[in-house]
Amino acid sequence: MAPHKIFFIVLLHLIINLLVDNIVKGIDVKPQKEIYLPNYNFYHNISSLENKINEIVQRNTNYMRIDTNYRSRLGRSQLVIHITNFTGSTSTQLFKNTMTPKLKVLLSFGEHAREFLPVESMLFFLSNLTAGLSSVPGSYAEQFTRSILSKVDLFIIGMANPDGRTLLEQKSNYCWRGTSTGVDLDRNFDWEFGGKGSSSDPYDEEYRGEQPFSEPEGKVFRELTLKYTFDAFVSFHSGINQIYLPYADTKSKLEKRRPYNVEDMLDLASELSHATKRGYTYGHSYALNHYTADGTIFDFMSGSRMIPFSFAIELWPWKQPPRGKSCFNLFNPRSEQLETIVQEMHPLYVKFFQYLIDWKLSQGIVKMKSAVLEEAPSLTFGYVLLGVVILLTAIMAFHGRVPFCQRFQPRRRIVSLKSLSSTFSMSFMKS
Repeated sequence: MAPHKIFFIVLLHLIINLLVDNIVKGIDVKPQKEIYLPNYNFYHNISSLENKINEIVQRNTNYMRIDTNYRSRLGRSQLVIHITNFTGSTSTQLFKNTMTPKLKVLLSFGEHAREFLPVESMLFFLSNLTAGLSSVPGSYAEQFTRSILSKVDLFIIGMANPDGRTLLEQKSNYCWRGTSTGVDLDRNFDWEFGGKGSSSDPYDEEYRGEQPFSEPEGKVFRELTLKYTFDAFVSFHSGINQIYLPYADTKSKLEKRRPYNVEDMLDLASELSHATKRGYTYGHSYALNHYTADGTIFDFMSGSRMIPFSFAIELWPWKQPPRGKSCFNLFNPRSEQLETIVQEMHPLYVKFFQYLIDWKLSQGIVKMKSAVLEEAPSLTFGYVLLGVVILLTAIMAFHGRVPFCQRFQPRRRIVSLKSLSSTFSMSFMKS
């Protein structure tokens, strides 16, 4: 090959690399010198995560299915898992011959590329859930698994932003937050989109995109919530130990807007805050934070989709790690601590499902009582009508017994040949 051609190819390669590096370093936080890095003998990278989830699903095909139709801009699977007892009923029994639809829950993980811990907690939950299938009948593990599989229709978005995670791993930029185009997926939804709680600057880590749902990764959230009526949604994150209720947006903060099901949400958040030994603070997002966030996923689920329970849960840290020019330690524990951390936060998942299963059953009871009350007017009318018939019958009987002159409506005797003949026959027989 001619020397000038080789020079041209090398130069072109350098230019492409510079452009890619500028995109990676500019649109989001630049790579920093990290205090510690993930050890992939403990953490899962994007490929081992996909392998692990596929392995779990293939071992439990009666209870788990993976939908490969939902993919990122660059064609990577978002690892959407549907979990329920596919061989059983789609309803839960309340009483004998009385059923209510299963609790429907949607959980989302991996929206921000740099937050590894929520995804690892999801894997731990899946491992515990499937372990119950082979546990001793009647044991706690077996009862927990049976309760979820028989009473819950669960959907999990295992990796909402696979392109962003892949880019992070390729560039070793553990500060990377956005999608492959640098958009913060959690500012890209059609709920108060474009407010000051997001950025129009492509070089900002909270860049919202040019318009709502500009990112293909948002399709799975829209389509699943149009197809199914969910009772609960949770967007899992890390960075602080807090449980956020809607709303997070700027307008809601100004108007002190609250979701319609706020009392039940606060009750569940209170239960979750005490589910682990470390505890979480909870409340409306705009009240807990000094900043607002416009176009978030959990606000969209509450405000637009009207899902009764919608939360954003920040799982970690329980103690703020040292800050500085580093990122991974702000969102994820050290590798050797990972197993202990996910074990300690697992009771939060248990409490979440226990509470919502009871809530769903109580909703079924309320609906059943309402149906009885709606039928009550017709039953009352029937009883009133029966009472009227009995009363009239009694009046007529009494009416026949009183002296002729005191009857309500004196009757004239009408003597017919037939009655005379009958009277004559009776007299003859007596004589």
